[in-house]
Amino acid sequence: MSSRNSERVSCAARAARARELADREPAVADLLRFYAALAEYQQQLAVALTGAVDAESMGRAARELTRWLVALKPDAAVCEATAEEWRDLFEAYRADPDEAIDRVKEGALFVLEAVLQAAAEHVPRPARSPAAVSQQRCPDCGGLPVVGVLREEGHGARRRLVCGLCVTEWDYLRVVCVKCGEQRFDALPVFTAEQFPHARIEACDTCRHYLKTIDATKDGRVVPLVDDLATSALDLWAREQGYTRMRANLLRV
Repeated sequence: MSSRNSERVSCAARAARARELADREPAVADLLRFYAALAEYQQQLAVALTGAVDAESMGRAARELTRWLVALKPDAAVCEATAEEWRDLFEAYRADPDEAIDRVKEGALFVLEAVLQAAAEHVPRPARSPAAVSQQRCPDCGGLPVVGVLREEGHGARRRLVCGLCVTEWDYLRVVCVKCGEQRFDALPVFTAEQFPHARIEACDTCRHYLKTIDATKDGRVVPLVDDLATSALDLWAREQGYTRMRANLLRV
């Protein structure tokens, strides 16, 4: 299998792209600079967690991240929990991430996902068969996709999905709703905005969900998770039209 089928973008690359876009997109500059600082901190966490991704270590990392966040933004609403409580939260999240996303407080959810993303930086990717490709959930960790990306292939473009948890990319069918499997072309409208020529909303009128997709064929420098944040105005528009995002991004914008 091609190595592209298990591609991840590093914390350092995400931080660099966020700083680049912050200089170009004044409306979301503060958001992107915060994300850049976070990604740089995640890089440090990734080094500290190398070879130690058990719930105990993750709980300690969560405590450290909350202290970092308070130092960076003293008015931030953080989740106060002991290392043991964080450990229990990590175990619950790993057992059933979908339920955790629905039940865990948003502040705690941010910390859990930020630490898990950092840990994924050095977690070996499992070998997988071709049958593991073109599935709705991440073949590595089982997480839901947070964004799509179009990458050049031959004379066209292949759609890939990006995991919202471990940031792995994997191949997926081009004209199909990732949420419900709808394949009727007329039920799958695509919306674009002149302001963001490399981003699009791929909606489904059957289940009323949408996936934002970043077009790397129009800008080869894109980093999907970061360009998703920079184009958050598209999410606001999609919500106003009655569509629901399939999975929220880390910053919930």
